[in-house]
Amino acid sequence: MTTPGESAPNTLPRSVRGLRERFRELHAEALPAAGTYRAVFVGPALLRVAAPRAIALGGMPRWYGKRFSGDGSAVNLREDAPGVLREVLPMRVAIAPSWLDGRPAIVVSYGADAPVPWRWVRDEFRPADERTLLGLTFAGTPASRAAASPFTLVRDLPRLD
Repeated sequence: MTTPGESAPNTLPRSVRGLRERFRELHAEALPAAGTYRAVFVGPALLRVAAPRAIALGGMPRWYGKRFSGDGSAVNLREDAPGVLREVLPMRVAIAPSWLDGRPAIVVSYGADAPVPWRWVRDEFRPADERTLLGLTFAGTPASRAAASPFTLVRDLPRLD
């Protein structure tokens, strides 16, 4: 758990191996709380730089994160201008066995009718704390677990202004 004012992405391991081990230690028992979640890339510096570029090349430039509705659906968010989010690429959300370790995970899938490459992408999450989901992105099949790429989603707090 993080302390007040501290965010989980800053307290997670920096290595891909360490992030996968941390994912194995976490538990997913329910769908994420409804809300907007901002992507924060974690891991080695090379991965933090390469991941946003790979997502843009996959057809989602300026990817911001995801919005979960709490009913088993979600949508990706793109930041078209500072503070202006647009919903793109809907997803299904369920609790299912993880491709990493077979234990329950929050699984986000895009479906066979999604554009390439997203139809082959599967994101898995487990809560790292009350606001942060530690995720792994898989491409293709369970055999892709050796290349699963870690990232986090941090739930935005409502603005009070």
